[in-house]
Amino acid sequence: MESPHVSDTAGQTVAPVGERTSTHPGRAACYPRWRRGSLLAVALLFVLGVIFHRQWLPLLVYPLLAPTNSHPGAADVVWIRSSDGHSLPTEDAISQAAAILRQNPDAVVIFTEGWPSRLVELGVLPPMVEVLRSALKDYGIPPERVIELKPDQAGLWYEAQAVANYLKRHPDTDVVFFVEEFGGRSTSLVLRSAMGDDVYRRVTLVGVPHPLFSAQNWWRCRAGIKGTMVGYLYLIYSVIEPRPVVSPQPLSLDDFDRLIPQCPESQGNSTP
Repeated sequence: MESPHVSDTAGQTVAPVGERTSTHPGRAACYPRWRRGSLLAVALLFVLGVIFHRQWLPLLVYPLLAPTNSHPGAADVVWIRSSDGHSLPTEDAISQAAAILRQNPDAVVIFTEGWPSRLVELGVLPPMVEVLRSALKDYGIPPERVIELKPDQAGLWYEAQAVANYLKRHPDTDVVFFVEEFGGRSTSLVLRSAMGDDVYRRVTLVGVPHPLFSAQNWWRCRAGIKGTMVGYLYLIYSVIEPRPVVSPQPLSLDDFDRLIPQCPESQGNSTP
């Protein structure tokens, strides 16, 4: 028995639900096929990405890298920096610096420190400049060839200014600066802002790989993934504001103690 047609309120005849057809006959047939093709393309790209990951994953960190050069050649000044005040660059950087110093007997090392370490202030660790002199002494470099520059304020921007002032007093000198491999591009932005283009052209950045990872295998360990994330954050910050907005002021131990709030109970017990 045929189902009767139903009329709407306007008096027009409306076909039953079972007899309705699509106004676009080709869409119902083509959409599933297009969807299947898209899923196959995505799956194929995923498989190719997994197979050839060693080729494209290193490209993700290329914007972070400094021009790595294991043999920077002759230089008049080698700049070595301790960013945290209690560690030095890797042994690879120390050995390359010693090779430059042996090649040029008149070359010197400039040492700067980002932040003073509490462990050094407390006497737990020796000053990093003395550690550097001891490390270079093992390569036959006398300690007097290490010069420490102490800027008025802490931070790479102010250290770069101190090095720039040294280079202005020695106009014929060229500098090799050993930096972390994933911080090369951001460091170059800070140096260019602090030194100016004329002085910055005399600085050669040499990227030193991390002991645990490099640009060729950073995705294999947690430290490499973290280093990539931190490198991009620092790069973005260096692009937006290479110079610190607020000049950081290192605190002494007495200043640090004064900033610690005292408990009300201890204040009450101390009163007679």
